[in-house]
Amino acid sequence: MHRRTPPFAGDSCAAGLGPAERALVARAVRDRFIAVAQGPEGKFRYPVGDAGLAGLGYDGALTSRLPAGVRAHFCGVGNPFAAVDACVWPPVCFLPEPDHTEQVSASGSGVPGDMFNDMPDAELDAPVCFGVRFDDGSPAAPHGGTPDTAPHDRCLPPELAACPVRPGDAVLDVGCGAGVDTLCAALLAGPGGAVTGADASPHMLDRARANLAAMDDAIAPAHRAPEQSAPIRFVETGAERLPFASGSFDVVISNGVFSLVVDKPAALREIHRVLRPGGHLRLADQILDGPAPQGPDVVSCWFR
Repeated sequence: MHRRTPPFAGDSCAAGLGPAERALVARAVRDRFIAVAQGPEGKFRYPVGDAGLAGLGYDGALTSRLPAGVRAHFCGVGNPFAAVDACVWPPVCFLPEPDHTEQVSASGSGVPGDMFNDMPDAELDAPVCFGVRFDDGSPAAPHGGTPDTAPHDRCLPPELAACPVRPGDAVLDVGCGAGVDTLCAALLAGPGGAVTGADASPHMLDRARANLAAMDDAIAPAHRAPEQSAPIRFVETGAERLPFASGSFDVVISNGVFSLVVDKPAALREIHRVLRPGGHLRLADQILDGPAPQGPDVVSCWFR
């Protein structure tokens, strides 16, 4: 699932980076989230907080169990818990064609098209969906077909189309940020599960721990037993080298993080290593639509 926007460069840019440049990009990404840890409002040109959760189809019965102050820190780009239309696959998002004209950083960072406030306005109000819908609201399959005529080899098995987190699951949230998805996963996994939030930004992890404390404080003492959610731990780590044993998790989720990862193949290998056989990966992210920007300062294109 993805927003079709021109945010961050991918591996075509990474191929031109040496070790020092890769370290510089990773440090720049961490630095940019110092401000986000204080709150995402005004730092992204897509909806955040409650508006973002609603627009991405999060279950209101689930998110209403989070305190309002916790929900305010949501800044994801997709919904890793969504049940998808099994025969509308792969997910297709029909958004306006991106504007490839040169963009100047609005945050004053000097990096062209950086993550703060530089997304074209035309893409802000466009719906994020898993396919076209007809005027009567019924879903249509990709490429002009209908659900009834979608070939079976393009249909997801029901267990993959459903919400991936089930009671008792061990879940890893890669790039957990402020921990909103981590907390949702813990509620879905229940007291028999276990949830780990992993992030490279110590500032975002501080916010995630504060949000977890706010979640605990919001539950009246009389309602704290039996526990309603899985235990949660937060770990500071990048996605390219996860400090967990192989086969540790039933489910891995990630929301808006892979666009920032320098070595995406390494991160995917690590995710598959820590997933148990038959485990599920749900990844929601933005993609670069079109060729990666080129130029002498290849590091700058990471924030396009």
